[in-house]
Amino acid sequence: MSIARLIDQIEDSKDVWLVYEVGGIPLGKSLCDVKGEFYKGERIYKVQHMEFYENLIRSKNILRTFIVKIAEAFDVLSRFGIVHSDNKPDNILIEMNRSNTDIERIKLIDFGSAFQFHNVTQITATTPEYLAPEILNYLEERNKNSKANVNVAVALSKKCWPWSFDVWSLGIIMMEICSGFPIWMSLKSRVCTIDGKSLLGNGLLGV
Repeated sequence: MSIARLIDQIEDSKDVWLVYEVGGIPLGKSLCDVKGEFYKGERIYKVQHMEFYENLIRSKNILRTFIVKIAEAFDVLSRFGIVHSDNKPDNILIEMNRSNTDIERIKLIDFGSAFQFHNVTQITATTPEYLAPEILNYLEERNKNSKANVNVAVALSKKCWPWSFDVWSLGIIMMEICSGFPIWMSLKSRVCTIDGKSLLGNGLLGV
């Protein structure tokens, strides 16, 4: 199963604690490590590829497995009319097999922004860089005119499918994987490539 399992719920006078199973390392940290440094007298950020990204470069099977397992999780959510709505590298946990040759399992976490597709008025602003343009447009219209909220929501549900929002987010994540750096990072950076290779630049993207 590619969705993190809720084990327990603990409440006290101030907080509610949700206890989940251990699910692996966040995809973001598996792809690259970002650290600030001075380069030629200027403050920039160094993007260093991690072992998982190196394995992606060397084996397209890992990329295939990643796409398949994420799609399986979206399929399960879609059957119940659920939209995760906050798919991003930090919310996808990766666990490799013992030989590091393929992905053992993937877990989706953080369903705090998830909503039922038949009630899209529950949509909230999560991480805009990974949200589908339809959702961004809906949020903009809702902020302009709260009375138009329901009409815009209904129109949105008529032209989309439950999985469509999350698939868009997956596409953005794939752009980051293929380019080899966090494309939405609004900071000046330099990328340390693996022997000058990336998924885009070396014809390795034929999945």
